[in-house]
Amino acid sequence: MAKAQEFGGRINFKGEVITMLDKIQEERILALRKKGYGYKSIASTLGFKRDTVRDLCKKHGLQGYVGYGMLQEHREEVKGLLKQCSYCGKEVNKKKQRGRKAKFCSDACRRTWWKENPDKKKRRDTAWYQFTCQYCGKEFKVYGNKNRKFCSIRCTTEYRFGTYEETEYEMIEEAVTTREE
Repeated sequence: MAKAQEFGGRINFKGEVITMLDKIQEERILALRKKGYGYKSIASTLGFKRDTVRDLCKKHGLQGYVGYGMLQEHREEVKGLLKQCSYCGKEVNKKKQRGRKAKFCSDACRRTWWKENPDKKKRRDTAWYQFTCQYCGKEFKVYGNKNRKFCSIRCTTEYRFGTYEETEYEMIEEAVTTREE
């Protein structure tokens, strides 16, 4: 018991000393959380356990996603925005999911939004490649695929099979060439 009082805490059932947070430490944790830092980064920065930080934040209503650089007042606004589709404004599916937060209510909205906002894609200049088509000899530019040999599906089909039939390949070819430009 004297050992626990010496460190300013109490002893748990395993005999380990649990340190109690003083007001200054609590204020530091809460200030960092209000700035948008996560439990793990606060814990590693200040030298506490993640669960200690999480429990304190829950006690003060700072649990869940806060967002970097966000103040407490704006947290509810951000949560509301994350639940709306970026394209149509409908409510995004609320079912529990892992990973990245959903921005769109459907694949159709996602595709349409990206088609209308190609400038929002983060493309590196080093991932563009220039080739000459093995079939027609036309020069073409491709993003991200350094192993392309043909400029279109039509050239690929004619090279492999000898003839090209006017079917759905025509529509696919147009989609591919407009996407590459």
